[in-house]
Amino acid sequence: MKKALTERQQAVLDFIRRQVQQKGYPPSIREIGLEFGIRSTNGVRTILEALERKGEISRAPRLSRSIELVKQPAAPVRPTVTRIPIVGRVAAGMPLLAEHNVDGTLSMDRDLVSGESTFALRIKGDSMVGAGIFDGDLVFARPQGDYRRGDIVVAVIGDEATVKYYHPENGNIRLEPANRFFGPLVVDRATPGFYLAGKVVGVFRKV
Repeated sequence: MKKALTERQQAVLDFIRRQVQQKGYPPSIREIGLEFGIRSTNGVRTILEALERKGEISRAPRLSRSIELVKQPAAPVRPTVTRIPIVGRVAAGMPLLAEHNVDGTLSMDRDLVSGESTFALRIKGDSMVGAGIFDGDLVFARPQGDYRRGDIVVAVIGDEATVKYYHPENGNIRLEPANRFFGPLVVDRATPGFYLAGKVVGVFRKV
């Protein structure tokens, strides 16, 4: 019958597993000692020998970072599809993704559209055709901590959402279209109901 691990042995084993999962290689004896406050390398080796006897790890003698997990932890199954909320309307004073603003969802491959906060907005009009964004397209956007000059953003002004190039100017924001037949929109940063909802990170178009 296999002997149970002591509390310390289990903690060291869990640490080794975390290091392998996060870094791709096991910790050294010194790193294990630092993690658990074990000053003597012999003290670490004693724990590793116990884990080896109990069938949890294997080691190659005289090699650094030679610890191998006998039982590799199962990799978590990552969903391949994510649901992106589609914003159908904007209610002034309410968060963009408030329930009554969302007009359904779109299932997308996670490898194409990542990020739990990503949302979609349907384009109305031709003001961004120069950027390859056409009437009826869905743009995918993601909130950002910082926006850079020239980013294509979703800007909300009251109960309207617009997609434009972002250009900060002193205390104002110039929202620049990508169509010479449309003029820029200059908005004071302090305008009530004005905020940047996200940076455009992709475009979806049915063909």
